[in-house]
Amino acid sequence: MNPRKDILIACLGALLFAGGLAIYLNPGWIAPPVPDEDGKKAVLDRLRLAAPAGAAYPAAPRASLEDNVKDWLSPEEDDENWDYDLFTTIDVVWDPTIKEYVPRSRKADVLPPFGVELVSVGYPTYTFMLSSSSLPPGKKEEDRLFSLKNVKTNRYLDDCKLNRPIPEAPYLTLKSYRVVKGKDADGFPFVRNILTVDDRQFGQVVEIDDEKPLEFKKRIDIVLRSPEDPAWTLTLSEVEGRLVVDKFVLNGATFVVKGIDLPNKSVTFEKTIALNPKRPKKLTFDLQTLVVPAPPASKNKSSATPAKAAAPVIK
Repeated sequence: MNPRKDILIACLGALLFAGGLAIYLNPGWIAPPVPDEDGKKAVLDRLRLAAPAGAAYPAAPRASLEDNVKDWLSPEEDDENWDYDLFTTIDVVWDPTIKEYVPRSRKADVLPPFGVELVSVGYPTYTFMLSSSSLPPGKKEEDRLFSLKNVKTNRYLDDCKLNRPIPEAPYLTLKSYRVVKGKDADGFPFVRNILTVDDRQFGQVVEIDDEKPLEFKKRIDIVLRSPEDPAWTLTLSEVEGRLVVDKFVLNGATFVVKGIDLPNKSVTFEKTIALNPKRPKKLTFDLQTLVVPAPPASKNKSSATPAKAAAPVIK
């Protein structure tokens, strides 16, 4: 055994023993001394009287179940008689109105009436057409008398002359008259009496005849009415194949024109509406084709042919 190592170990042991003995006899060297009762009271009084230090913690309301329950979102099905069972699947059926599967126990939504009716659809016609013309014997052409028919009111303007004022319609002036003869595509002869009219109210010079009302082929008018509100009417116009206004809003529903069928006198509309006010974003679509109602059948011939009015009413 090495004597030097033995001496070193003996010295280290003596130092450790001496250090441990010193700590045992003076414990305050390692931990602060515990004050007595008087000392404790003095320390506590000093802490109570000391000014608060640091930032104040923000005040927050105490959590309440009654307050937070208002923010809990209930399933949408709760308002629709949703029948929920944790272990039994829900029996669903297809609802064609809203185009979704819904619980069988749910009360079906009923579509309201469509809300609009089609009064007419077609090319707009000029107000007047030539009813007849006559030239008394021995009179000049400027003395020729014309009769105009108001196609909208079935009233007549009689004894009208070229370039003469018309008391019942001061905005009209008859400019010229001519007779056109020819043959149609089938070779049958025809005669057309053509009258040129300057209509300052209409803002245009037009040519009318005694065969049928003048139609403006570049425009289609769609006239609508509301069965619930007789005062409400609306006219939509298609000019050269393009609708000037193709949709409108009535009673919270939006109507859009989807198609026009002139031969069948019908117009197809798509109606968009929210059936449930509690779910305004859930929209329902109703596509219907409205047809111009047929005119009522006349009971006798006398009622079918209107008589000329003694006092014409110009519209």
